[in-house]
Amino acid sequence: MASDALGTLNSLIVPLRERLLLLPNVAVAELVGYRLSEEASGGPDWFLGRTLWRDQPVPMVDLDLLMGEAAAIPQVQPRALILNAIGGTQGVHFIALRVWGIPRARKLQRADLTATAGATEWTLQQVSLSDEPEDLLIPDLQALERVLDQAGLLRRAA
Repeated sequence: MASDALGTLNSLIVPLRERLLLLPNVAVAELVGYRLSEEASGGPDWFLGRTLWRDQPVPMVDLDLLMGEAAAIPQVQPRALILNAIGGTQGVHFIALRVWGIPRARKLQRADLTATAGATEWTLQQVSLSDEPEDLLIPDLQALERVLDQAGLLRRAA
């Protein structure tokens, strides 16, 4: 039974515009309504601005635009997925993604995943699940934090 627990991952399937992300539950802090407390002024199109979450400004990213997808807006209300920062940048605890629906919880076994493509600039891997109609992207969250930091957008200017 202990070996089953080690091979199980509680995860979320997260809708972007045209694609789905697969994230471990521990990467996600909270799903909240989409609102920007500070709109982006200049900078890359994928940086939307900042949302205020638990009294702290959190940079908001449109991962679709970052990955080069078209900017068509779905007919659903966006949401903000607050992620725990994992890059180890001093003073940065969270980043946010604009998502287009409510994530679905999924308990996965290692055997449930089949790699369909390798890493890209913004993803660690593309995988399929036998009961999902489309492939899922496992995002590279450290790369996301790095690009925000390199663009000077990870922290708000004092």
